[in-house]
Amino acid sequence: MARAFLLTVCIAITLFGLAAQAAPPEQFTVWGAHAKAHKYLGAPGLDTPGLGNLAMDEAQGFVVLRWAAPTHITPDAPPLDMKDLCTDLAAADCPGQYGPVTFIVAAAKPGDFSVAVTDLTGPGGKSIAAENLDVRAVRYAKVTARGKTETIPLLLEKSEKTPVAANRLQQFWITYFIPEGTPAGTYEGKVRIRVGGEEKLALPLKLTVYPFKLAEPEADLYVYYNNKTEAAALPLVAKELIDQRCHGMTVSTLGPPVTRDGDLTREALVPLLDAYKKAGFSGRNVYVSLFNRITCEWLNEPDKSIKMYGPWFRFYPFSEKLDKRYVDTVKMIGEEAAKRKLALVLQVADEAGSHPWTIPGTQHYLDLIRKEVPGTLLELTCGGGWAMDYPEHELWHARLDIWSTNRWLADKLDIVRKNEPKAKIFVYNMAGGGSLPGGLEACRGFYGFFVWNAKACGGAQWTYYHDATPEDNYTWPAEAAGEGNVPTLHWEAAREGAKDRRYIATLEKVAADKDGQWAIEAWAILHEMGRNVELKTGEYDPITGGRIPAQPAKVYDGWRARIAEQIVKLAKP
Repeated sequence: MARAFLLTVCIAITLFGLAAQAAPPEQFTVWGAHAKAHKYLGAPGLDTPGLGNLAMDEAQGFVVLRWAAPTHITPDAPPLDMKDLCTDLAAADCPGQYGPVTFIVAAAKPGDFSVAVTDLTGPGGKSIAAENLDVRAVRYAKVTARGKTETIPLLLEKSEKTPVAANRLQQFWITYFIPEGTPAGTYEGKVRIRVGGEEKLALPLKLTVYPFKLAEPEADLYVYYNNKTEAAALPLVAKELIDQRCHGMTVSTLGPPVTRDGDLTREALVPLLDAYKKAGFSGRNVYVSLFNRITCEWLNEPDKSIKMYGPWFRFYPFSEKLDKRYVDTVKMIGEEAAKRKLALVLQVADEAGSHPWTIPGTQHYLDLIRKEVPGTLLELTCGGGWAMDYPEHELWHARLDIWSTNRWLADKLDIVRKNEPKAKIFVYNMAGGGSLPGGLEACRGFYGFFVWNAKACGGAQWTYYHDATPEDNYTWPAEAAGEGNVPTLHWEAAREGAKDRRYIATLEKVAADKDGQWAIEAWAILHEMGRNVELKTGEYDPITGGRIPAQPAKVYDGWRARIAEQIVKLAKP
């Protein structure tokens, strides 16, 4: 009987181990499957000219094409080129990382396509289980932007089968996760493509695992987050924060649960900070916007008496009572952040320089907190004021720890760096809207090589999700209640950019501890890449969808591969 009991326990432990091993990665548990209906997204169906007649094997009825990810490919992007035909799929990355493998189907006739990935087998019989590979289809949406209506690839949605229209392109997206501790080497498996339930093609898939882990960059990377604040929303907020961390964001912003009367209680704040801490961001900072309903009110009807001609914030009249409430609130947030080993970065206003009526109030509260709550990091978005000929380098002199600029104005930033030796430069909103056409390469370049070459302390984009600015959304709420958000291709581009930044940080860290040929070569490679990253911003480009010069995705892929190769060289004795 004792033997039978022991056998039962062993079987239970074995089964538990298998179950634990089969558990999906965090990212796949916090993603939504389908986006909730929204007028900006339109209908998921296609209304496009199509590709015309396609020459292909009649028995198979489709061809598979390869493009670097992420690339903006519309459903009828011409022309088809034989060099783009895909006979296998491959990627390379580090343990603990997520990344994309993507391909495009061009079908001669309509059909229901489904894609599945097998386990990947590697050196010594080790494997990467299929649970670590998430398959999604790109959802196309007809959107209107810049006065033009077009059908664009926008969302990644989860379906057992995807209808593919005749003579059009349908992109499929596989997100891999390489579990921590996965031995280095190449892991091989199959991507099985079925049409109408019948397997038509099995593409070889190779995933190479590098023999090193990525370092964390000394940069705050985030997406502006308009989080819900009511207690009932905390489970969803927790998923959204994890989603951000899984996408390479090192920190996030928080909108605290301020009442309509401008009050913030410790009891309401604590659960939100707990959720933030539990999300596991690698960075120590937490960015908190603290103005609306405490020191400011939002006006949908502009106050033209102060030359306010569009909806924005307006500060309340100053008073000792209001000052005290603001100081007490900031102290309380700072104390609770410190308990969780977080550092508060306070935002007392938004783009004050480009909304002149907010300048006196912003100066007042920056000075107040600097005096009454020393040690609080103060950040302010700027750039728009400079563009309107307001001297922001004078307006905020000696008032800021972090100058966040949405324009690369070299002469103005040089003044800041000269006059504010301890100030840090942060860049934001230079990539492009997350639900606008194009801009995928600009988004990747921004979070990766641009932030690095700018020697910025971080970078951010508007916005994770905000119903009032749908063209800017990097994610969309899920159709099913309680599910996390559904990603856009821009959100995946942000992940790739943030990961590029980690590869750079890893090479810098390894090279700093080495001498000799390989170290010299490493710095030369980084210097060469830096020369090809132009620090420049303009208005939104209708082709790239961004405000910064960007490289094609395959160029960034090549740079990352060179960096990885150099890290491996430096790691050798």
